Amino acid sequence: MVDNKTKATATLAASAVFAVSTLPEISPLRFILTGAVGNFTLGLLNHGFLAATIGGMADWFGVTALFRKPLGIGFHTEILKRNRARIMDAIVEFVGTDLLSTKNIMETIRDENTAQLLIDYFEQNNGRAKTKALTREILTELFSGLDTKTISQDVAPILENEIKNLDAQKFFDAVIKVVTNDKHSRRILIAILDTGHKIMQSQHMQEEILKKITELREAYEGDSAGRALVLSSMDLTDEKILNILNETVDKKISDAEKILNTKGMVDAETARAAEEMIQMFGGFVKNAAGSLNTKKFLDDIKNLFLQKFDSAGFIKTWLDVNVKGETDPKVLEKLRRQQAANPNVKRIVEVERKPVIWKEAADFLVDAKIDEFKRNEKFQKKFDALIKDFVENLLEEYREQIPQMIRERLNKFSDDELTTFVEGHVANDLQMIRINGSVCGAIVGMFLYVVSQVIENFIR
Repeated sequence: MVDNKTKATATLAASAVFAVSTLPEISPLRFILTGAVGNFTLGLLNHGFLAATIGGMADWFGVTALFRKPLGIGFHTEILKRNRARIMDAIVEFVGTDLLSTKNIMETIRDENTAQLLIDYFEQNNGRAKTKALTREILTELFSGLDTKTISQDVAPILENEIKNLDAQKFFDAVIKVVTNDKHSRRILIAILDTGHKIMQSQHMQEEILKKITELREAYEGDSAGRALVLSSMDLTDEKILNILNETVDKKISDAEKILNTKGMVDAETARAAEEMIQMFGGFVKNAAGSLNTKKFLDDIKNLFLQKFDSAGFIKTWLDVNVKGETDPKVLEKLRRQQAANPNVKRIVEVERKPVIWKEAADFLVDAKIDEFKRNEKFQKKFDALIKDFVENLLEEYREQIPQMIRERLNKFSDDELTTFVEGHVANDLQMIRINGSVCGAIVGMFLYVVSQVIENFIR
């Protein structure tokens, strides 16, 4: 697309060429435009193009004189540089006291519903997710600066004192009550059966059981050849006896787990079997608890716990892992031991950090507050008024600094930089002055020629 400067220059050049080519003495048109009408037309064109050339040249000089010295003429040119201080004062005055005045800005802001703008941001610009991310980032930064060592040292004595003053008997009775509750008894029994089955099937336990079977068999046979013959005829080797024992135990555990895992409506036999197992387990726990010297046992447990328990270290690690999101030192130590045991294996171990305990709570709170804000029109009105009052107070507070900031920004420009900056933004529009000057000059030139011809004919 051709810019205005090229158009203006082309217009000026065309005016000059046509002004010369329409001179009556040398114009080739004098052979075409003959007679009184021809001479009048040729003179009219010549005066129009000549005036257009003069007007275009004058306006080119004027536009150029704003920024630099046209044709090297320094008299009243480079207007922008010579009047820099006055121009800057006018700009600062206009922008600071009019364009960016508190009144004008607030007139625009008060027409906006800032609460609705915030709701639109939440729902249409992924603002909800961005707000959650920002909240997590702020909390992470806040918690990362926690002095967990000092906090743990301050809290540890309180925790230890609470443990010392704990009513262990009530706590013990509560635990027994929970353990023997039908719902929890089922889970505990299932866990015990599953763990017992795994232990039973472990290689070490199988080897130990096989040894016991061998010892029992040898003790049973003794010096009796008859017993040995009976066992031999039945092909009951130690390994087969172990297999029979494993199959029997597997079936018993499997049947028990099926009964305990049954939910909903069950037949009477299954319900009775489950109830008997739960009652048996409950009776065992209560009998075991009753056979203990509970007070002495619990006191011994408390004292042993307080001796072995590093309360400050526990609190610090818990805060570091669950609040600050750091890696558990025990996990790092385990990895170090693994790498020390395999020094030739070069690898980078990625440690998966536990999610901090406050993340889901923070996200839930943000969602809840956003939803509450969307529903509560009264709150929206308060928010809108609060934001507008805040902006107005801020503008009033920094009202005197806005012009100073504008002046400081303009002062950073050198004369040449300021000229280039202003010219780059307005020069294209200023070129229209040159085009208009050529057009207006042509019209005025032709008008004056017509007037002069009328007067000359009148005088004659």
